[in-house]
Amino acid sequence: MTESYLKQQKLVTHTWSPDGQFVALSIKNTSNADIYKIGQLEKIGTWQKVSTLKDASQQINVLSWSIDNKILIGSDDRSVFVYRNINNQWSKDLVIITNEKAILSGEWAPNGQKCVVGTACHKAFVLFFEEKNNWWHNQQINCFYSSVTACRFHPSGRVVGLGSTDQTFKLVSCVIQENMNFEDQTYNGLFKDIRTFGEILVTINLNGWINSIDFTQSGNKFAVAAHTGLIKQYSFNEDGSLIVDKEDKNATYIKETKPFNKIIYINDSTLVGVGYDRKPVLLSSEPTLKFTSIIEKCLAAEGEVQKSGSIAAAKQMFSGKGQKTEDDKFGHQTAITCINKVSDNLISTSDVNGIINFWRI
Repeated sequence: MTESYLKQQKLVTHTWSPDGQFVALSIKNTSNADIYKIGQLEKIGTWQKVSTLKDASQQINVLSWSIDNKILIGSDDRSVFVYRNINNQWSKDLVIITNEKAILSGEWAPNGQKCVVGTACHKAFVLFFEEKNNWWHNQQINCFYSSVTACRFHPSGRVVGLGSTDQTFKLVSCVIQENMNFEDQTYNGLFKDIRTFGEILVTINLNGWINSIDFTQSGNKFAVAAHTGLIKQYSFNEDGSLIVDKEDKNATYIKETKPFNKIIYINDSTLVGVGYDRKPVLLSSEPTLKFTSIIEKCLAAEGEVQKSGSIAAAKQMFSGKGQKTEDDKFGHQTAITCINKVSDNLISTSDVNGIINFWRI
């Protein structure tokens, strides 16, 4: 029932709870976000719907679940919502934001004390909770000429990477100076001394719209993927400036793959890209980005091969139907639009057709 519902209603994006026991799904053919309790991970039919968040009036483009169990939602209707789980009921906070166009991107800071959203009106907003007024207020980052299509916090939480359809990436400081408690006081890595808001630390011009951004867990490197198929990786000096390298070492067109819609670092040495190949692509990130392999089988495919046995699998192979059946049944039939890290060696992907798959790294 769950699988048929998702395939019928389609998907936009998904996000996992911190404990991995729940998943929130943006439903394309409605304006809802559905929350499911996970049964058997790769068997979607065992999932149980436990809540539906219905406050948006148009498609939800942004879903992000914070480390302290809050959900951020951003919609085509220009609205932003923050939900808290109180006694197993989702309660909506008041969010104060003056926004003129659709919310396109966004996520929580690593400590969950603030969040960022990117909009079609060329602005990004960093939201933080004001206890005295009991609402989420915001400060604007206004340094682009076009839509902000990608947002990602650096592990420090003190700077945010933003990408736009004006073909630029910018690293911008985002410390809320009125209240330093929004920052992780125990953090002692790169950018720990940042105390400003809205300061542009890095600007990079790329030949294409920015599809996705991610930082390594150490925060010492980041990668940017453009819709043209270009992907770049950069490293930081100890003072936060970029390590200057030859352009041909930074700029990469991965000839073995099609353009990536989303990228994510699994660790400091491995990057995963997803998009029009319909399967996750593994890239080595040390010292520069280099194609490693394509993950051919998701968890459901692994289980099916084990159940069918080698003889049945061989018959299917020699009949000329093996690859087609496997792709249709266990892979994505359209481009992958979302990727999330479930655990250190497991990722989830989804496409607009309502398919969710799980892949071992």
